[in-house]
Order: sequence, then structure tokens, then C-alpha cells
Amino acid sequence: MTDEEKKQVQALVHSAHRIQTGLWLAASIWLLALAGAIGQQVARALGYTAQLPLAAAAAIIAVLLAVTAYPLTLLIQQQQLAKKVWQSLPQEKLRSTAQVADPITGVTDLGTHYLVTAPLASITLEKGPTQVEVDPQATQSTYKQQSSYFNIHHLNHWLRPAAVSGKEFLAALPEDRYEQLVNADRQADILHLTPADFAQLQRTSE
Repeated sequence: MTDEEKKQVQALVHSAHRIQTGLWLAASIWLLALAGAIGQQVARALGYTAQLPLAAAAAIIAVLLAVTAYPLTLLIQQQQLAKKVWQSLPQEKLRSTAQVADPITGVTDLGTHYLVTAPLASITLEKGPTQVEVDPQATQSTYKQQSSYFNIHHLNHWLRPAAVSGKEFLAALPEDRYEQLVNADRQADILHLTPADFAQLQRTSE
């Protein structure tokens, strides 16, 4: 992480904290204004006819507009900061992989799909997303399913120079960026073939 990236990450987290403070402040002042309006209505109902001076009413409206605009401005700044941080985020390095493999006895090219024959059952896989590997050292072909998922420990390691935790960083991300980073699990189908099984696959595709 460069010094500039460190500053951007810290600014993003601080921005999220300021947004929370701004929202709390806006909500509190709006509640006070609402309580004041209700109190004035009650006073009128009880026969008190004193009116709020025009200057005071204008000042209250100005304050309400200001405290409402403040968190909105911070949200715009957060989006801009998040975009900069996102560009430097090493997303692939923040993921871990898990893999399972099952032995297969052969693969047939069906045109748009592969027919994968296994000792207990056969399955079909769409050709487009399926990866085919040839291993000259392999004595048994296998069908592998590889999953890639977000790992917060890798994120904590990347954030260490900025003295920011992964939890703080994720909380500071806009919702769409958060979903894209954390919940975008990926799965790949891989046919790991012996040279003989790969040659047989090529013959079936001719």
C-alpha cells in the first residue's frame, strides 16, 4: 500500500464516521424542531397566541436545511473516495480458494456441452465457462470444482499500514461496493485430464 492509498483509505473511514455523526445531528435537530412545532400548537390550543418571530422562523428553517444538506454532501464525498480506493484495491489478493476433485473416466464433446463420465454417474457441463487442463504427469483425470470467496484476514493484512480494521473499512464502503467485494463468490468447473483422455476428447470434437 502506497502513502497515497493509505491516506485515501483513512479518509474513507473518517468520512463514514462523519456521515454517522451528521445523520445523528440532523435527526436530533429535526426532532427538536418537531417538538417545538407541537409545543406551539399545544400553546395555541390552550389560548396562548404568541407567535414565533419571523426572523426566528427563518433561522430555524436555515438550520434545518443546513443539517440536512451536510450528510448529503458527505455521502457524495464518500462515493468519490470509495471510487478512488476501489481502483487501488487488490481484489483478487483478498480472496481465498477452496477446491474439491472427483475422479472421472472420460469426457465427450457434445457441441455446446461436455459429457463427463464418472464411476458412479455422468454429468453435463456447459463448454463456455468450463476450463480444460492437460497434465502430462496425471495418471487419473479429475473433475474439479473451485470456489473463490472473500477473506477478511487478507483485507486486514492489506489495511495494516493504514491502521484501519477490515470491519471499519467494510462499514465505510457504499452498499454496492460492499456487495461486489464480499458477496461475489465465484465458482469454476475444471476438467483436469490425462493426455490420453484429452486426446480422446479432441477426437470426439472432430
